[in-house]
Amino acid sequence: MNKIDPSPLALLKSLFNFSSKPEAIRYALIRSSFLNLLARGFGYLKHLSIAILLGFSSQTDAVFMALSLLGVFLIFADVFDSIGVPNLVSARLKGEEEFKSLAGLLFSFTLILALVMLVLSVLLYPVLKYIPIGFTIEATNYLTTSYFLLLPYLFFSFIFHHFGAVLRSLRRFTDYFVGEFIFSLFSFILIAIGLYLFRDFKVIPLAISISQILATLYLLIRGKDFLHLKFYINDEVRLILRHFFYLSALYGVFHLYILVDRAFASLTGERGVSALTYGLMVATAPRGIVKLEHMAITALSEVKAEIAKINSFIKHSILISFPFMLIFFLFAEPIVSLLFGHGRFTQTDAVLTAIATMYYALSLPFMFIWPILYRSFQVLNWLKPVFFIALCGILANALFNYLFVVMYNLGIKGICLGTFFAYFVLCLISYAILYFSASSTRTTQ
Repeated sequence: MNKIDPSPLALLKSLFNFSSKPEAIRYALIRSSFLNLLARGFGYLKHLSIAILLGFSSQTDAVFMALSLLGVFLIFADVFDSIGVPNLVSARLKGEEEFKSLAGLLFSFTLILALVMLVLSVLLYPVLKYIPIGFTIEATNYLTTSYFLLLPYLFFSFIFHHFGAVLRSLRRFTDYFVGEFIFSLFSFILIAIGLYLFRDFKVIPLAISISQILATLYLLIRGKDFLHLKFYINDEVRLILRHFFYLSALYGVFHLYILVDRAFASLTGERGVSALTYGLMVATAPRGIVKLEHMAITALSEVKAEIAKINSFIKHSILISFPFMLIFFLFAEPIVSLLFGHGRFTQTDAVLTAIATMYYALSLPFMFIWPILYRSFQVLNWLKPVFFIALCGILANALFNYLFVVMYNLGIKGICLGTFFAYFVLCLISYAILYFSASSTRTTQ
Protein backbone atom coordinates (compact mmCIF):
# COMPACT_ATOMS: atom_id res chain seq x y z
CA MET A 1 0.00 0.00 0.00
CA ASN A 2 1.36 3.44 -0.94
CA LYS A 3 1.85 5.80 1.98
CA ILE A 4 1.05 9.50 1.73
CA ASP A 5 4.08 11.74 2.13
CA PRO A 6 3.19 14.07 5.03
CA SER A 7 5.87 16.72 4.24
CA PRO A 8 4.63 20.28 3.60
CA LEU A 9 6.18 20.33 0.11
CA ALA A 10 4.43 17.08 -0.88
CA LEU A 11 1.12 18.37 0.53
CA LEU A 12 1.42 21.64 -1.40
CA LYS A 13 2.24 19.76 -4.59
CA SER A 14 -0.79 17.51 -4.11
CA LEU A 15 -3.12 20.43 -3.49
CA PHE A 16 -2.28 22.10 -6.80
CA ASN A 17 -1.81 19.05 -8.97
CA PHE A 18 -4.76 19.45 -11.37
CA SER A 19 -4.50 16.08 -13.10
CA SER A 20 -7.29 14.10 -14.76
CA LYS A 21 -7.19 11.43 -12.07
CA PRO A 22 -9.85 11.02 -9.35
CA GLU A 23 -9.02 13.14 -6.30
CA ALA A 24 -8.68 12.08 -2.69
CA ILE A 25 -11.51 13.67 -0.71
CA ARG A 26 -9.28 15.43 1.82
CA TYR A 27 -7.22 17.20 -0.86
CA ALA A 28 -10.33 18.00 -2.89
CA LEU A 29 -11.99 19.46 0.20
CA ILE A 30 -9.04 21.76 0.93
CA ARG A 31 -8.74 22.84 -2.72
CA SER A 32 -12.45 23.41 -3.18
CA SER A 33 -12.75 25.35 0.11
CA PHE A 34 -9.81 27.55 -0.87
CA LEU A 35 -11.15 28.18 -4.38
CA ASN A 36 -14.70 28.75 -3.09
CA LEU A 37 -13.42 31.31 -0.59
CA LEU A 38 -11.54 33.13 -3.37
CA ALA A 39 -14.57 33.01 -5.65
CA ARG A 40 -16.81 34.50 -2.97
CA GLY A 41 -14.20 37.17 -2.31
CA PHE A 42 -14.15 38.21 -5.96
CA GLY A 43 -17.96 38.05 -5.99
CA TYR A 44 -18.01 40.62 -3.18
CA LEU A 45 -15.44 42.77 -5.00
CA LYS A 46 -17.62 42.66 -8.12
CA HIS A 47 -20.61 44.07 -6.22
CA LEU A 48 -18.34 46.55 -4.45
CA SER A 49 -17.10 47.78 -7.86
CA ILE A 50 -20.69 48.33 -9.01
CA ALA A 51 -21.51 50.21 -5.79
CA ILE A 52 -18.42 52.45 -5.93
CA LEU A 53 -18.18 53.12 -9.67
CA LEU A 54 -21.87 53.23 -10.63
CA GLY A 55 -24.04 53.42 -7.51
CA PHE A 56 -27.74 52.52 -7.53
CA SER A 57 -30.01 53.76 -10.31
CA SER A 58 -32.70 52.58 -12.70
CA GLN A 59 -29.85 51.11 -14.77
CA THR A 60 -28.62 48.80 -11.98
CA ASP A 61 -32.26 47.99 -11.19
CA ALA A 62 -32.65 46.85 -14.81
CA VAL A 63 -29.52 44.66 -14.73
CA PHE A 64 -30.56 42.85 -11.53
CA MET A 65 -34.11 42.49 -12.82
CA ALA A 66 -32.81 40.96 -16.07
CA LEU A 67 -30.78 38.42 -14.05
CA SER A 68 -33.94 37.52 -12.11
CA LEU A 69 -35.98 37.01 -15.28
CA LEU A 70 -33.30 34.73 -16.74
CA GLY A 71 -33.07 32.96 -13.39
CA VAL A 72 -36.48 31.42 -14.17
CA PHE A 73 -34.91 29.56 -17.11
CA LEU A 74 -31.76 28.70 -15.13
CA ILE A 75 -33.87 26.76 -12.62
CA PHE A 76 -33.75 23.91 -15.13
CA ALA A 77 -29.94 23.99 -15.22
CA ASP A 78 -29.81 23.68 -11.42
CA VAL A 79 -32.27 20.77 -11.40
CA PHE A 80 -30.53 18.90 -14.19
CA ASP A 81 -27.19 19.37 -12.45
CA SER A 82 -28.60 17.88 -9.24
CA ILE A 83 -30.06 14.87 -11.05
CA GLY A 84 -26.99 14.37 -13.22
CA VAL A 85 -24.34 13.74 -10.54
CA PRO A 86 -25.96 10.78 -8.69
CA ASN A 87 -26.99 9.08 -11.94
CA LEU A 88 -23.54 9.54 -13.47
CA VAL A 89 -21.89 8.15 -10.33
CA SER A 90 -24.18 5.13 -10.49
CA ALA A 91 -23.29 4.63 -14.17
CA ARG A 92 -19.55 4.96 -13.44
CA LEU A 93 -19.77 2.19 -10.86
CA LYS A 94 -21.34 -0.08 -13.48
CA GLY A 95 -18.55 0.49 -15.99
CA GLU A 96 -16.80 2.93 -18.32
CA GLU A 97 -19.09 2.25 -21.30
CA GLU A 98 -22.21 2.82 -19.18
CA PHE A 99 -20.77 6.11 -17.95
CA LYS A 100 -19.84 7.37 -21.42
CA SER A 101 -23.27 6.47 -22.78
CA LEU A 102 -25.10 8.33 -20.02
CA ALA A 103 -22.72 11.31 -20.25
CA GLY A 104 -23.41 11.50 -24.01
CA LEU A 105 -27.15 11.28 -23.45
CA LEU A 106 -27.11 13.98 -20.77
CA PHE A 107 -24.98 16.24 -22.99
CA SER A 108 -27.51 15.77 -25.81
CA PHE A 109 -30.35 16.63 -23.43
CA THR A 110 -28.38 19.62 -22.10
CA LEU A 111 -27.85 21.05 -25.58
CA ILE A 112 -31.53 20.61 -26.44
CA LEU A 113 -32.57 22.16 -23.14
CA ALA A 114 -30.16 25.09 -23.56
CA LEU A 115 -31.42 25.82 -27.07
CA VAL A 116 -35.08 25.50 -26.04
CA MET A 117 -34.57 27.83 -23.06
CA LEU A 118 -32.70 30.32 -25.27
CA VAL A 119 -35.53 30.38 -27.82
CA LEU A 120 -38.20 30.59 -25.09
CA SER A 121 -36.35 33.44 -23.35
CA VAL A 122 -36.47 35.43 -26.60
CA LEU A 123 -40.06 34.57 -27.50
CA LEU A 124 -41.41 35.21 -23.99
CA TYR A 125 -39.57 38.49 -23.41
CA PRO A 126 -42.43 40.67 -24.72
CA VAL A 127 -44.46 39.25 -21.81
CA LEU A 128 -41.66 38.98 -19.23
CA LYS A 129 -40.70 42.65 -19.55
CA TYR A 130 -44.01 43.60 -17.90
CA ILE A 131 -43.24 41.63 -14.71
CA PRO A 132 -41.48 44.66 -13.15
CA ILE A 133 -44.78 46.53 -13.22
CA GLY A 134 -43.37 49.69 -11.64
CA PHE A 135 -40.60 50.27 -14.20
CA THR A 136 -40.71 53.45 -16.27
CA ILE A 137 -40.32 53.30 -20.06
CA GLU A 138 -36.67 54.32 -19.63
CA ALA A 139 -36.03 51.55 -17.07
CA THR A 140 -37.75 49.01 -19.34
CA ASN A 141 -35.41 50.02 -22.18
CA TYR A 142 -32.43 49.42 -19.88
CA LEU A 143 -33.99 46.07 -18.93
CA THR A 144 -34.28 45.04 -22.60
CA THR A 145 -30.62 45.87 -23.27
CA SER A 146 -29.41 44.00 -20.17
CA TYR A 147 -31.62 40.98 -20.85
CA PHE A 148 -30.36 40.38 -24.39
CA LEU A 149 -26.74 40.99 -23.45
CA LEU A 150 -27.14 38.24 -20.82
CA LEU A 151 -28.45 35.59 -23.25
CA PRO A 152 -24.96 34.08 -23.82
CA TYR A 153 -24.71 33.73 -20.02
CA LEU A 154 -28.00 31.80 -20.04
CA PHE A 155 -26.98 29.41 -22.83
CA PHE A 156 -23.45 28.65 -21.61
CA SER A 157 -24.64 28.16 -18.02
CA PHE A 158 -26.34 24.92 -19.10
CA ILE A 159 -23.12 23.62 -20.70
CA PHE A 160 -21.13 24.70 -17.65
CA HIS A 161 -23.42 22.81 -15.26
CA HIS A 162 -23.37 19.68 -17.44
CA PHE A 163 -19.60 19.36 -17.58
CA GLY A 164 -19.38 20.35 -13.92
CA ALA A 165 -21.65 17.38 -13.12
CA VAL A 166 -19.60 15.02 -15.31
CA LEU A 167 -16.28 16.04 -13.72
CA ARG A 168 -17.62 15.89 -10.16
CA SER A 169 -19.06 12.43 -10.78
CA LEU A 170 -15.50 11.39 -11.71
CA ARG A 171 -14.26 12.85 -8.41
CA ARG A 172 -12.51 15.67 -10.28
CA PHE A 173 -13.93 18.28 -7.92
CA THR A 174 -11.18 20.85 -8.33
CA ASP A 175 -11.86 21.30 -12.05
CA TYR A 176 -15.43 22.35 -11.27
CA PHE A 177 -14.39 24.82 -8.57
CA VAL A 178 -11.67 26.26 -10.80
CA GLY A 179 -14.44 26.89 -13.35
CA GLU A 180 -16.49 28.76 -10.74
CA PHE A 181 -13.39 30.69 -9.71
CA ILE A 182 -12.70 31.70 -13.34
CA PHE A 183 -16.26 33.04 -13.66
CA SER A 184 -15.99 35.00 -10.41
CA LEU A 185 -12.50 36.37 -11.13
CA PHE A 186 -13.18 37.53 -14.69
CA SER A 187 -16.59 38.99 -13.90
CA PHE A 188 -14.93 41.13 -11.21
CA ILE A 189 -11.99 42.17 -13.43
CA LEU A 190 -14.13 42.98 -16.47
CA ILE A 191 -16.78 44.85 -14.46
CA ALA A 192 -14.22 46.84 -12.43
CA ILE A 193 -12.14 47.85 -15.47
CA GLY A 194 -15.16 48.38 -17.72
CA LEU A 195 -17.02 50.60 -15.25
CA TYR A 196 -13.84 52.55 -14.44
CA LEU A 197 -13.25 53.30 -18.13
CA PHE A 198 -16.82 53.73 -19.43
CA ARG A 199 -19.21 54.15 -16.44
CA ASP A 200 -21.82 52.37 -18.58
CA PHE A 201 -24.29 49.84 -17.11
CA LYS A 202 -23.96 47.64 -20.24
CA VAL A 203 -20.52 46.63 -18.97
CA ILE A 204 -22.17 44.49 -16.24
CA PRO A 205 -24.23 42.09 -18.42
CA LEU A 206 -21.45 41.93 -21.04
CA ALA A 207 -18.86 41.03 -18.39
CA ILE A 208 -21.10 38.35 -16.89
CA SER A 209 -21.70 36.74 -20.30
CA ILE A 210 -18.01 36.81 -21.29
CA SER A 211 -16.98 35.38 -17.91
CA GLN A 212 -19.48 32.52 -18.25
CA ILE A 213 -18.15 31.71 -21.73
CA LEU A 214 -14.55 31.61 -20.44
CA ALA A 215 -15.47 29.40 -17.47
CA THR A 216 -17.43 27.04 -19.73
CA LEU A 217 -14.55 26.78 -22.21
CA TYR A 218 -12.27 25.74 -19.36
CA LEU A 219 -14.65 22.93 -18.30
CA LEU A 220 -15.08 21.88 -21.95
CA ILE A 221 -11.32 21.50 -22.27
CA ARG A 222 -11.07 19.56 -19.00
CA GLY A 223 -13.99 17.30 -19.97
CA LYS A 224 -13.22 16.98 -23.70
CA ASP A 225 -13.19 13.18 -23.47
CA PHE A 226 -16.95 13.29 -22.87
CA LEU A 227 -17.78 15.77 -25.63
CA HIS A 228 -20.11 13.53 -27.66
CA LEU A 229 -23.81 13.07 -28.36
CA LYS A 230 -25.90 9.97 -27.77
CA PHE A 231 -29.63 9.20 -27.83
CA TYR A 232 -31.47 6.29 -26.23
CA ILE A 233 -34.46 5.71 -23.93
CA ASN A 234 -34.96 3.21 -21.12
CA ASP A 235 -36.62 3.03 -17.69
CA GLU A 236 -33.73 4.86 -16.02
CA VAL A 237 -33.96 7.75 -18.50
CA ARG A 238 -37.73 7.96 -18.01
CA LEU A 239 -37.21 8.16 -14.23
CA ILE A 240 -34.64 10.96 -14.67
CA LEU A 241 -37.08 12.95 -16.80
CA ARG A 242 -39.92 12.42 -14.32
CA HIS A 243 -37.76 13.57 -11.41
CA PHE A 244 -36.59 16.53 -13.49
CA PHE A 245 -40.05 18.05 -13.77
CA TYR A 246 -41.02 17.42 -10.13
CA LEU A 247 -37.79 18.92 -8.83
CA SER A 248 -38.16 22.04 -10.99
CA ALA A 249 -40.60 23.69 -8.56
CA LEU A 250 -38.57 22.56 -5.56
CA TYR A 251 -35.30 24.08 -6.80
CA GLY A 252 -37.13 27.05 -8.23
CA VAL A 253 -38.44 28.32 -4.90
CA PHE A 254 -35.48 30.58 -4.16
CA HIS A 255 -35.22 31.89 -7.77
CA LEU A 256 -38.95 32.58 -7.98
CA TYR A 257 -39.03 34.23 -4.54
CA ILE A 258 -36.34 36.61 -5.77
CA LEU A 259 -38.23 37.29 -9.00
CA VAL A 260 -41.49 38.02 -7.14
CA ASP A 261 -39.66 40.26 -4.65
CA ARG A 262 -37.93 42.25 -7.37
CA ALA A 263 -41.14 42.59 -9.37
CA PHE A 264 -42.82 44.21 -6.35
CA ALA A 265 -39.62 46.20 -5.64
CA SER A 266 -40.13 47.90 -9.01
CA LEU A 267 -43.17 49.57 -7.40
CA THR A 268 -41.01 51.18 -4.69
CA GLY A 269 -39.26 53.54 -7.11
CA GLU A 270 -35.75 53.86 -8.48
CA ARG A 271 -33.02 51.94 -6.58
CA GLY A 272 -35.54 49.60 -4.96
CA VAL A 273 -34.51 46.51 -6.95
CA SER A 274 -30.80 47.23 -6.44
CA ALA A 275 -31.17 47.79 -2.68
CA LEU A 276 -33.19 44.59 -2.36
CA THR A 277 -30.51 42.65 -4.29
CA TYR A 278 -27.68 43.87 -2.07
CA GLY A 279 -29.72 43.45 1.11
CA LEU A 280 -30.49 39.83 0.26
CA MET A 281 -26.84 39.19 -0.57
CA VAL A 282 -25.68 40.49 2.84
CA ALA A 283 -28.44 38.81 4.86
CA THR A 284 -27.94 35.40 3.23
CA ALA A 285 -24.12 35.42 3.35
CA PRO A 286 -24.08 32.95 6.32
CA ARG A 287 -26.40 30.66 4.35
CA GLY A 288 -23.90 30.63 1.49
CA ILE A 289 -20.99 29.75 3.77
CA VAL A 290 -22.61 27.25 6.16
CA LYS A 291 -24.42 24.77 3.90
CA LEU A 292 -25.72 22.46 6.59
CA GLU A 293 -27.96 20.50 4.21
CA HIS A 294 -24.92 19.09 2.38
CA MET A 295 -23.93 17.31 5.60
CA ALA A 296 -27.53 16.60 6.58
CA ILE A 297 -28.36 14.68 3.40
CA THR A 298 -26.01 11.83 4.34
CA ALA A 299 -27.29 11.52 7.90
CA LEU A 300 -30.92 11.76 6.77
CA SER A 301 -30.34 9.08 4.12
CA GLU A 302 -28.89 6.71 6.72
CA VAL A 303 -32.05 6.82 8.87
CA LYS A 304 -34.63 7.32 6.09
CA ALA A 305 -35.35 10.88 7.25
CA GLU A 306 -36.57 9.98 10.73
CA ILE A 307 -38.38 12.86 12.40
CA ALA A 308 -35.94 12.83 15.35
CA LYS A 309 -33.03 13.43 12.97
CA ILE A 310 -34.97 16.16 11.14
CA ASN A 311 -35.67 17.84 14.51
CA SER A 312 -31.98 17.66 15.36
CA PHE A 313 -30.96 19.44 12.17
CA ILE A 314 -33.71 22.05 12.62
CA LYS A 315 -32.31 22.83 16.09
CA HIS A 316 -28.82 23.15 14.64
CA SER A 317 -30.17 25.43 11.89
CA ILE A 318 -31.76 27.73 14.47
CA LEU A 319 -28.65 27.77 16.67
CA ILE A 320 -26.45 28.70 13.70
CA SER A 321 -28.76 31.25 12.07
CA PHE A 322 -30.25 33.05 15.09
CA PRO A 323 -27.07 34.96 16.13
CA PHE A 324 -26.58 36.15 12.53
CA MET A 325 -30.22 37.18 12.36
CA LEU A 326 -29.83 39.32 15.48
CA ILE A 327 -26.57 40.90 14.29
CA PHE A 328 -27.99 41.85 10.90
CA PHE A 329 -31.24 43.14 12.38
CA LEU A 330 -29.53 45.29 15.02
CA PHE A 331 -26.46 46.46 13.10
CA ALA A 332 -27.54 46.44 9.44
CA GLU A 333 -26.72 50.09 8.74
CA PRO A 334 -23.08 50.09 9.95
CA ILE A 335 -22.48 46.71 8.27
CA VAL A 336 -23.81 47.97 4.92
CA SER A 337 -21.89 51.24 5.19
CA LEU A 338 -18.69 49.36 5.98
CA LEU A 339 -19.13 46.92 3.08
CA PHE A 340 -20.35 49.27 0.34
CA GLY A 341 -20.37 52.86 1.61
CA HIS A 342 -17.81 54.28 -0.79
CA GLY A 343 -17.68 56.21 -4.09
CA ARG A 344 -21.07 56.61 -5.79
CA PHE A 345 -22.87 54.48 -3.20
CA THR A 346 -24.95 57.26 -1.62
CA GLN A 347 -26.48 57.58 1.84
CA THR A 348 -29.89 56.83 0.31
CA ASP A 349 -28.47 53.62 -1.18
CA ALA A 350 -27.08 52.65 2.23
CA VAL A 351 -30.37 53.30 4.06
CA LEU A 352 -32.45 51.32 1.55
CA THR A 353 -29.97 48.41 1.57
CA ALA A 354 -29.86 48.41 5.37
CA ILE A 355 -33.66 48.14 5.56
CA ALA A 356 -33.59 45.21 3.13
CA THR A 357 -30.80 43.53 5.13
CA MET A 358 -32.63 43.98 8.45
CA TYR A 359 -35.92 42.49 7.35
CA TYR A 360 -34.50 39.80 5.07
CA ALA A 361 -32.46 38.62 8.06
CA LEU A 362 -35.72 37.62 9.79
CA SER A 363 -36.12 34.85 7.19
CA LEU A 364 -32.61 33.48 7.75
CA PRO A 365 -33.62 30.62 10.13
CA PHE A 366 -36.27 29.45 7.64
CA MET A 367 -33.75 29.69 4.79
CA PHE A 368 -31.59 27.23 6.74
CA ILE A 369 -34.51 24.96 7.65
CA TRP A 370 -36.17 24.71 4.20
CA PRO A 371 -33.25 22.81 2.53
CA ILE A 372 -33.27 20.31 5.44
CA LEU A 373 -36.98 19.69 4.90
CA TYR A 374 -36.93 19.36 1.12
CA ARG A 375 -33.93 17.03 1.26
CA SER A 376 -35.93 14.91 3.69
CA PHE A 377 -38.64 14.63 1.02
CA GLN A 378 -35.95 13.69 -1.50
CA VAL A 379 -34.62 10.94 0.78
CA LEU A 380 -38.16 9.56 1.11
CA ASN A 381 -38.66 9.99 -2.65
CA TRP A 382 -41.83 12.03 -2.03
CA LEU A 383 -41.38 14.33 -5.01
CA LYS A 384 -45.03 14.96 -5.85
CA PRO A 385 -45.96 16.40 -2.39
CA VAL A 386 -42.92 18.68 -2.27
CA PHE A 387 -43.73 19.90 -5.80
CA PHE A 388 -47.11 21.21 -4.61
CA ILE A 389 -45.65 22.52 -1.34
CA ALA A 390 -43.13 24.55 -3.34
CA LEU A 391 -45.93 25.99 -5.48
CA CYS A 392 -47.83 26.96 -2.30
CA GLY A 393 -44.74 28.78 -1.05
CA ILE A 394 -44.34 30.74 -4.28
CA LEU A 395 -48.05 31.72 -4.33
CA ALA A 396 -47.85 32.72 -0.64
CA ASN A 397 -44.89 34.97 -1.40
CA ALA A 398 -46.81 36.74 -4.17
CA LEU A 399 -49.90 37.09 -1.93
CA PHE A 400 -48.00 38.51 1.06
CA ASN A 401 -46.03 40.87 -1.18
CA TYR A 402 -49.26 42.20 -2.64
CA LEU A 403 -50.73 42.59 0.85
CA PHE A 404 -47.75 44.42 2.38
CA VAL A 405 -46.58 46.44 -0.64
CA VAL A 406 -49.78 47.31 -2.53
CA MET A 407 -52.39 47.24 0.26
CA TYR A 408 -50.32 48.55 3.20
CA ASN A 409 -47.66 50.45 1.23
CA LEU A 410 -44.74 49.19 3.36
CA GLY A 411 -42.22 49.38 0.49
CA ILE A 412 -38.98 47.38 0.79
CA LYS A 413 -39.83 46.42 4.36
CA GLY A 414 -43.11 44.89 3.14
CA ILE A 415 -41.35 42.83 0.47
CA CYS A 416 -38.97 41.34 3.04
CA LEU A 417 -41.84 40.63 5.44
CA GLY A 418 -43.70 38.92 2.59
CA THR A 419 -40.68 36.64 2.12
CA PHE A 420 -40.60 35.92 5.86
CA PHE A 421 -44.24 34.82 6.02
CA ALA A 422 -43.94 32.84 2.77
CA TYR A 423 -40.96 30.89 4.12
CA PHE A 424 -42.89 30.33 7.36
CA VAL A 425 -45.81 28.82 5.40
CA LEU A 426 -43.42 26.73 3.28
CA CYS A 427 -41.59 25.27 6.28
CA LEU A 428 -44.76 24.81 8.37
CA ILE A 429 -46.57 22.77 5.70
CA SER A 430 -43.45 20.72 4.94
CA TYR A 431 -42.76 19.91 8.58
CA ALA A 432 -46.41 19.08 9.30
CA ILE A 433 -46.49 16.54 6.46
CA LEU A 434 -43.22 14.93 7.58
CA TYR A 435 -44.28 14.88 11.25
CA PHE A 436 -47.75 13.40 10.72
CA SER A 437 -46.42 10.88 8.20
CA ALA A 438 -43.89 9.73 10.78
CA SER A 439 -46.62 9.52 13.44
CA SER A 440 -48.88 7.43 11.20
CA THR A 441 -45.95 5.12 10.41
CA ARG A 442 -45.28 4.56 14.12
CA THR A 443 -48.98 3.88 14.73
CA THR A 444 -49.20 1.18 12.07
CA GLN A 445 -46.09 -0.62 13.31
